[in-house]
Amino acid sequence: MIDTNTFQRLVSIPLFQGISRSDFEDIASKIHFTFQTVRAGEEVVIADTPCQELVCTISGRFVHEKRSDDGSYTFREYSEKPIVLQPDRLFGRRPYYSTTVRAASTDACILIVPKHEVRDILFNFLTIHINYLNLVCSAKQNWEGRMWKQLPANVADRFLYFILARATRPAGRKELDIGMVDLANELVTTRLNVSKMLNELKEQNLVYLSRGRIEIPEIEKVILRQQKL
Repeated sequence: MIDTNTFQRLVSIPLFQGISRSDFEDIASKIHFTFQTVRAGEEVVIADTPCQELVCTISGRFVHEKRSDDGSYTFREYSEKPIVLQPDRLFGRRPYYSTTVRAASTDACILIVPKHEVRDILFNFLTIHINYLNLVCSAKQNWEGRMWKQLPANVADRFLYFILARATRPAGRKELDIGMVDLANELVTTRLNVSKMLNELKEQNLVYLSRGRIEIPEIEKVILRQQKL
């Protein structure tokens, strides 16, 4: 039996939306689910390793980290809401994770479903099948939408575009480890312009700056600021 709190968290995950408790318990009686507590700092999935199971975060805080191909910067974002970790990586021509995810709190809990069990769920439960297709299609559509957006003229807008193009959601904490010259190259501007822009955001308490690192506590506040300008 699944307790009420865990069930409510599970059905808040897009993959399980629309599933009744009785249906979920029926699924759980046929499919092997594993609930696992994760220590703070422990890796849940690792970039460039095979995706052989479906992993959902249930409770706690997690940090998602990805490094650029040339190693010039590392991007991180934090999540607390239950989500499915990279469902689009489970099947396809290259079923490997592109992001490393670690637990960032002591109360982190995940749900793990083996790949072959996921296949059986998709074939036998229409609601989950449709939800999974929606997740994968939405990921592709979001990627295409970002790809075809015109690069903004304003440096602050370019910086915001750069962050959001790499984020899974336009909310929450984001971190970027990058040098000023590398960031200027990414934003197609000068180091001086980048420094001026970041210090303006810092003065408004929208970002925190340290050597080689930019911390954005709430990206939605930066979005709101740019919309008002």
